[in-house]
Amino acid sequence: MNFVKFFFRYVFKETLAILLFVPGLIYLKFRYNNKKVLTVLNYHNFSRYNNYKVLRGNILQTGYFKNFEIQINFLKNNFDFIYPNEFFDNQCKNGVNVLITFDDGYKDNYDYAFPIIKKHSAKCIFFIVTEYIGSNNWLWHDKVRYLITKNKIEKDTAEGTLKRMNRGEKVSSVFKAEVDSFSKNESLPPIMMNWQNLKEIKNSGLRIGAHTVNHKILPFLKKQDQEEEINLSIDRLNKELIINSNEFAYPNGLFNEITINILKKNKIDYAFTTINGVNNQAQNKLELKRIGVNSSDSIFILVLKICINTLK
Repeated sequence: MNFVKFFFRYVFKETLAILLFVPGLIYLKFRYNNKKVLTVLNYHNFSRYNNYKVLRGNILQTGYFKNFEIQINFLKNNFDFIYPNEFFDNQCKNGVNVLITFDDGYKDNYDYAFPIIKKHSAKCIFFIVTEYIGSNNWLWHDKVRYLITKNKIEKDTAEGTLKRMNRGEKVSSVFKAEVDSFSKNESLPPIMMNWQNLKEIKNSGLRIGAHTVNHKILPFLKKQDQEEEINLSIDRLNKELIINSNEFAYPNGLFNEITINILKKNKIDYAFTTINGVNNQAQNKLELKRIGVNSSDSIFILVLKICINTLK
């Protein structure tokens, strides 16, 4: 029953996106004919749990690499790739300018996204959770989804909890303890990049930014703990890669005034949220909006997402 429901939902969305594809491109061209806009696309990984057409796959299955290249090639042929400093310094043309971002530091970013981005000369920032680089550790939300696929925890309850967390609600201590207890008994393979992978990415000319030490939700933390999460991640990144990164992404897109002040002290010029929308040149540079996309999205869905987010 679920398959039928999700299949028809998928067909409806895809059909609508196909019908609106050409009008959407025309709309984007004429709306921004005399304006500049920065559209930041936010990816995470190529896991079939997060990237799928009808039903979710296993979190350890990967796919849709070819479709990702179709997306990047389409964006290259229709828009301009740009970094935030180029956009805000007015080193760009009128119209839709695009920046690709990947959060967290998954190994499949290096294996699949990096070669495609380099091949098509796209502009991309990889935001890294520094403590997980080169380790077998998994981010907490990945553990949750792994346990879902293992039928250790109930899917709707778990996904509902993650969605509420993304809205800024704290996870119950009971649920957190349940996940931690189950995951201790699991032998998890490494799924994150190592520092050598990141050095190759950096040496190619692409950018790398901090995404905290442990992906803790910053507004949930006291000032001192926020400082540790932010300061140590930036310092580690700069030391390991011999860079001076001035770009940061908030875990789950969440922040508060304390977070902003800490970033300013660290001379971070651009920080990225998960607030939906596109950015004009008057946008607060420490509250940049992004559009969540998946490597499984067709170019029709991709254009529809961009169009919808220009209205926000």
